[in-house]
Amino acid sequence: MIDRDMLEADALRSFAVFAEHRNFTAAATALHISQPSLHVKIKKLAAALGVDLYERTGRALTLTAAGERLAAFALDSHRRLDDFLGDLHGTSRPLGIAAGRGALRWVIAEAIRRISTTGRSISVLTSDRESAISALSAGHVDLAVIAHDPPPPQFDSRQIASYPQVLVIDVDHPLSNRDDVSLLDLDGLELVLPASGRPHRRTLERALADVGASWRVTAEVDGWDLLVHCAALGIGATIVNGCVAVPDGLAAIPVTDLPKIRYWATWRSQRRTHVNDLITHLASP
Repeated sequence: MIDRDMLEADALRSFAVFAEHRNFTAAATALHISQPSLHVKIKKLAAALGVDLYERTGRALTLTAAGERLAAFALDSHRRLDDFLGDLHGTSRPLGIAAGRGALRWVIAEAIRRISTTGRSISVLTSDRESAISALSAGHVDLAVIAHDPPPPQFDSRQIASYPQVLVIDVDHPLSNRDDVSLLDLDGLELVLPASGRPHRRTLERALADVGASWRVTAEVDGWDLLVHCAALGIGATIVNGCVAVPDGLAAIPVTDLPKIRYWATWRSQRRTHVNDLITHLASP
């Protein structure tokens, strides 16, 4: 039988701070209590729940799966209190959103601008897919925007955008007059690509190899903006998401045999009420 009294605000707050620091000394300092007192609180909480909340790996402390879930629950509880107080006094804390650099600039920038004009503040964490999901799972953000595959099934989600992959090439190149191109049309091209090992690079290498196309890498850079910038400098052609704007002098041609890139807004079900407006703006054209 779980002792529900152990899940009162003080115990949850103590564990949330411990989960953030993963260190008893630092967490006790932040809570203004002694380290032994905090240790007793966490031990009693684990005993009341009947699960281990953390484990020691060498000199480091890591949360168990149950500990991660409790930390997220504790942070959700704290945020619900903040939301209530904000509604009560006519103030609202910023909505936290995690997204990659490309998604932030090319996919959700207008949605953020629109919701900001309503007076709601947005706090943005730039991160890759794995980091965004981790931040969402831990309760550090209210919503994450991720690309390619749908998010893990424990989250709620909604597809908000879909873009073809496009070849970005000089307007004087013969391929620039085409309505679309295939991967085989890229045979022999000089390409600007992300660094070796990056997901976009791996996908392109496999796809080009599958059709027997050859290519030569002329530059390796990170980010849609730098890929296009290098193409504008005449270093080589590149392939980016169709949402990326290209400057004068370049053409963006859809690549028919590359899959579309889909973007998903994802959130924890406990936060649905407070991210509804943001989801609506993200899903609007």
